[in-house]
Amino acid sequence: MRNMQIVLESAEDTFQLPHYPIECYRCDTRKYGEPTLLHWHFCCEMVFMHHGEQQVTIGETSFTLRPGDMVYIHPRQVHEFVSRSDFCDFTLLKFNTSLLFSREEYEPELQYMRPFLEESGYRCLVFSHVLKKAAPLLEALLREEKQRAFGFETRMRNLICMLAARLVDESSLAVPSTKRQKEFDRLLQYLSAHFQEDDLMEKALEICNLSYSNFAAKFKRTFGTTFTAYLNHVRIANARRLLLNSSDSIASIAEACGYHDAGYFSRIFHKIAGISPSEFRTEHYEV
Repeated sequence: MRNMQIVLESAEDTFQLPHYPIECYRCDTRKYGEPTLLHWHFCCEMVFMHHGEQQVTIGETSFTLRPGDMVYIHPRQVHEFVSRSDFCDFTLLKFNTSLLFSREEYEPELQYMRPFLEESGYRCLVFSHVLKKAAPLLEALLREEKQRAFGFETRMRNLICMLAARLVDESSLAVPSTKRQKEFDRLLQYLSAHFQEDDLMEKALEICNLSYSNFAAKFKRTFGTTFTAYLNHVRIANARRLLLNSSDSIASIAEACGYHDAGYFSRIFHKIAGISPSEFRTEHYEV
């Protein structure tokens, strides 16, 4: 069974190219059969569906990707994928958005590529029936990634820019950047390591140097979910890992994940996972 540590996805856990911020591969649920639970990363992500259906959850919003569809997920957005078909086949492309620009950001580039930049408002980009237009560029990207001939990194970057340009023709969205990303980056990394601690709201206000009302509004706009909901997702994700990889009691796991009331922990777990902690452990137990 493949278990995923939730929160910040590291390059070591991916197929990212050595020393270059691109990850591109085609896969299906026969090879990667389990859902990718709640996570986030500093790069952006494009997912193109070839076959089957995937439920995508970003913040508090869920939608279904069908064959031919594509979703673009901005950096730092909390998200997860769950297969809704027996067989799903998709191409995944992740990269640093800095690759979309020259060494200096020129205004024509900035205006054209703005929909793919980090956002201050909560939004992702969903394109229907776009795969046919994108397929030649995706195939070229996969071919370059596989062959890795001299200069392939530059060619992949150029292909990504061409792909983004083709997609931006499908969208008229303008996405402003936020001045609070560095503080939020620090906060998410802190929560990754200290999710079990008490008084995390006070720590969040300290890290971001904001009042409660300003923090709550900015966090919701940036990540599409409330701070409490995000923290519960992080804690429950770690509780799932402990339920699968330890024989600790439900009460002990609740305490280890920051819940001092086992009953409350069970209610939150059921709300997020759809089943109780004991049912989850039994359902996923493997001899």
